[in-house]
Amino acid sequence: MSPKETSATRQEVILDAWTKTGSQSCGASELASIQETLENVFGPGGVESPASLARTLADAGVPLRHPEVLQADSRWREARLHDLFAPGELDFNSTATAFTSVRKIEELRLQLASQQGESGVKRLRQYVQEIRKDLETQRTELSLEIVQWLQIWLQNPQIFADWLSLRQDSPDFRRKFGL
Repeated sequence: MSPKETSATRQEVILDAWTKTGSQSCGASELASIQETLENVFGPGGVESPASLARTLADAGVPLRHPEVLQADSRWREARLHDLFAPGELDFNSTATAFTSVRKIEELRLQLASQQGESGVKRLRQYVQEIRKDLETQRTELSLEIVQWLQIWLQNPQIFADWLSLRQDSPDFRRKFGL
């Protein structure tokens, strides 16, 4: 099946699940119901974030209860992240804690690859993509630097440790972060 066909099928499932809620507008409970339907149809890996579902629904003209959507998305992302890491275990507020956090991510990738195979690694990649997107919105020099790190990790985790070491030693990095 091509990606376009998969997207259309997913969109149809989302809109059908929305219709079955019988609601006039969409908030947290409707999004949870749609997520449940997606999991039933596509499996655990087929569940989308509340924000992603809300975008699909808004594009179809469904009125959203925005505060509920935002709260539901925030809770969902935090709960998913805590499946893999304890609260506060990953910290991207300084270069030192960011280095430690990306090392933990890489250690978990290796562990998941040996224990769970591709499905565990795929789940971790999805979390890292979410972290990267969240950092991207902060638009600080440090957050944009870490976005670059995570992008490299997502593209080729096998070279990441060497790349990060080279990046840390680069004049540009030292100028920006004084390390």
